[in-house]
Amino acid sequence: MKYFEIVKLKETPIICNIPHSSIEIPPEFKKDFSLSQRELKLEIKRLADLYIDSFFSNLLNDHGGIISKVSRIVVDTERFSDDEKEPMSKVGMGAIYIKNEAGETIREIDEARKQKLLTQIYQPYHQALTKLTNDCLLQFNKCLILDCHSFPSEPRSYESDRNKDRPDICLGTDEFHTSEELKNIFFENFKLADFSIKINSPFVETMVPEKFYQKNKNVSSIMIEINRKLYMDESTFTKNNVFDEVSDKICMIIKESVESF
Repeated sequence: MKYFEIVKLKETPIICNIPHSSIEIPPEFKKDFSLSQRELKLEIKRLADLYIDSFFSNLLNDHGGIISKVSRIVVDTERFSDDEKEPMSKVGMGAIYIKNEAGETIREIDEARKQKLLTQIYQPYHQALTKLTNDCLLQFNKCLILDCHSFPSEPRSYESDRNKDRPDICLGTDEFHTSEELKNIFFENFKLADFSIKINSPFVETMVPEKFYQKNKNVSSIMIEINRKLYMDESTFTKNNVFDEVSDKICMIIKESVESF
């Protein structure tokens, strides 16, 4: 199967990164999981940023980007591949998940199998994102990565931020790659549109390819996390009746926020 999709760069120095929207498991890796098919499907939907590829489709079409076509339960391209660098590996949810959100083992995987997953899925995804970023720099001498996600309205058991007062929008930033100006523009524009918003709460940081991380100031990045209660029914995993309206409104706010970039 196709592990990711590239949407070609347009006439703007902006890339959308959508790593967690898929619910697909490549057939060759299904046998690794010890869960029943029903349990596996449910776990995939719980963990996925469901519909976020559709939610941000206007931005993708206007700017370009990359979308994972593999469930994060197989390989999480947003995590560090080195477990020593990845905090979530401590709960069995590093780049290669071995536990579910309840802390139960979902697959036994040896080092050879892990390396195959990283070589086959993780590394090509990062190589493609790096190339997109590099192409953007060559064309515009700057690049802004919009790291696009959603989050549940209630904290998961393994999350470090246990505050139940979750905002509509969370902006994740990096001290090196997210300028105060960029952060403030996004914050104020969402606030003006009557969305509740927090910085780095409940989630922190934002995606930057390793080649440029903490090295190239011309690569900017900001993570945009949407509270799922705004666009879907979290109990049935279905879009709500204001999905298109909310999507259009938020995409417009983001477009306005990046106009000066």
